[in-house]
Amino acid sequence: MSNAVLADTPAGNSFATLAIGAVRGIRWRQLRAAMLLGLALTAWSFAVFVRPIAQIAQNMPFGSLLLGQLIADQIKAMCLLIAIVIGDRAVDEGAPRRRAYALAALAGCVAGVALTAPFQWAWRTYLLPDLWPPGWPWLHGTPALFYWPIFELTHWLLIAGAVVFLYADHRAARKTAQLLRDAELDRIRRSKVAIESRLQAMQARVEPQFLFNTLAQVERLYELDSLRAARMLDDLIAYLRAAMPVMRDTGSTVAQEIALARAYLDIVRLRLADRLEFTIDSPPGAESIKMPPMMLLPLIDHAITYGLERSTAGGKIVVRTDASSDRLRLTITDSGAGFVPEAGGEGLNAVRERVTALYGDQGALQLRRSNGASSEAVLDIPLERRSPPGVSES
Repeated sequence: MSNAVLADTPAGNSFATLAIGAVRGIRWRQLRAAMLLGLALTAWSFAVFVRPIAQIAQNMPFGSLLLGQLIADQIKAMCLLIAIVIGDRAVDEGAPRRRAYALAALAGCVAGVALTAPFQWAWRTYLLPDLWPPGWPWLHGTPALFYWPIFELTHWLLIAGAVVFLYADHRAARKTAQLLRDAELDRIRRSKVAIESRLQAMQARVEPQFLFNTLAQVERLYELDSLRAARMLDDLIAYLRAAMPVMRDTGSTVAQEIALARAYLDIVRLRLADRLEFTIDSPPGAESIKMPPMMLLPLIDHAITYGLERSTAGGKIVVRTDASSDRLRLTITDSGAGFVPEAGGEGLNAVRERVTALYGDQGALQLRRSNGASSEAVLDIPLERRSPPGVSES
């Protein structure tokens, strides 16, 4: 590696600083890969040169030959690893990728051969007997000082160049895939924010108009019946305490929504006197069953506005919850015609839009006639349960 690699990197990053930082960042999996590369290089060398090695091994100890080659190949593999990680750091700092890895391959090979040449000379001279085949004088003595380094450099440069090329190509593909994943995650995050904003706007549309009507009723009742007006005001305060914390939330539970609906119906019943009856079914474990906020209340408000208040005889509203399978079904039955299939209204449309935005084809709001003159709305969504305290939700 040379300072030419860093020509395009930011000022202030010297090659020595970059190299030291890269070497310090070497991980165990990289060391393991380098050791495996050294073993593979030894196996490949002995497989390619099996005939000359077999001839040499007739007079020389094969174990010593193999051990010396293993050590030399491990040194060369480690030198190549250091050159590659320095090339990685240079590329990350802005150096041209091809130039950086080409210099990494060349520098790794030269450094590896430069370090192993003295080691192999000492190994051949002092640990191996001088029993080389007589027809190969270049394997020992003075000729070997030139033959072995040239042979090792050309032999190792071909292999190291291929290794570095494959590694650089794989790393570039992996970085591209990571960039694509990051872009996709960012798109999903932005989409989620947009959906949440849209859902909050929908929730704002379904907040019941009855609040303003009730305040007007309280004002009139204080002129006619102060005790009933005080009761209505107490019920309104109880409703607001239940409604305000969840009205802008993106998540709620069946228990919270039922408590909200009960407080609302108490206010309406007080306002309409004996014209309203209601029954609410609260299933076991309702506090752990998740559902979007402000889904149940608009349906009840619709039933009262389009069913009960248009009937001089009044009526009854029944809320049933079924959470026995993998589906959550909330059924609101109106003794009148509030939920006939042709029923319209902004509240129903907003609930449908929210169900579609949240669940797609997995959720539905159905309106249908029931027994006799009654009608019902069925909210059918996937069943989800809230994680126990201390357990994070994925």
